[in-house]
Amino acid sequence: MIEIYLEQAGDAEKLFSLLKEREKKTVHPLFRTTYNGKSLVAIYIYENHDGVICSDIIPAITNFILRFIEDRLLLSIISGTFYFQDKEEQQQILQLAHSFLDGERYDYRKGKQLSVSRETLVQEALEQFLTDGLSFSFSSFITFRLKSYMERLQHYVELAIDEYKLEQEYQNFVQTLRDCIAARPPKLSQIHLVHQPPSFLFYDEKLQEITARELKQWIDRNLIVSQPMYIDSSVLAPLVSIAPDTIYLYTDLIDDGMVQTIQNVFQERIRLYSRSDFAHQRATGAGHEKGT
Repeated sequence: MIEIYLEQAGDAEKLFSLLKEREKKTVHPLFRTTYNGKSLVAIYIYENHDGVICSDIIPAITNFILRFIEDRLLLSIISGTFYFQDKEEQQQILQLAHSFLDGERYDYRKGKQLSVSRETLVQEALEQFLTDGLSFSFSSFITFRLKSYMERLQHYVELAIDEYKLEQEYQNFVQTLRDCIAARPPKLSQIHLVHQPPSFLFYDEKLQEITARELKQWIDRNLIVSQPMYIDSSVLAPLVSIAPDTIYLYTDLIDDGMVQTIQNVFQERIRLYSRSDFAHQRATGAGHEKGT
């Protein structure tokens, strides 16, 4: 028999359910799971003890940890190790951690794929620990036996916090530029901005190209000096300095980082079109009466 004591009745019930699912899948029951309604889950193994532990019990406990305990562990690292106490901040960092866990964001410290998965780390710890006749506290198992797994979670939390801080800096940067635009009169009423990756070409309201030299003369030097973050001198700095009432932005890459930033900074001043629209506009001289 294996006895597992959990601190919360809800956790014990979830673990019991997962073990019961495994138990019911066997044609001839090899083990039986009981739950005392409070904190104890007991597993009675009938035969092939080591085989049953590896094939059914360890996968069930691993699934339980990844599905129901992992977020709690991540939050404990966020609040206990890195002292983020605000609930909203904790949730934002947790969501970012999930994006690294799920492989949606690139792990720039160790590469996208780590050699051993979190699941394997948990399984290996259980294989070294779990045996018939054992009685243990689940919280103690996590504290003393899941060191490698907890280190992996902390790694992802660190990545998430780095990303969170960068996002906060970016949002402050965007807001500062919005404030600059709101505080200055427009030097031109319209700018036509054509995205030719990786560059942007500027045109005035008559669709005459504005040269790089001309753009440089428009730039407010105080804007560059006063910004805590780097402001792009070829695109953002001249746009903010000119502060046009309307920007006609022609791009085929709406997910491009600079395109996104321009939209975030200028918001309702942006009119978005494809690059083919600009070619048609120059050819016909038609106005922008259509919607964006």
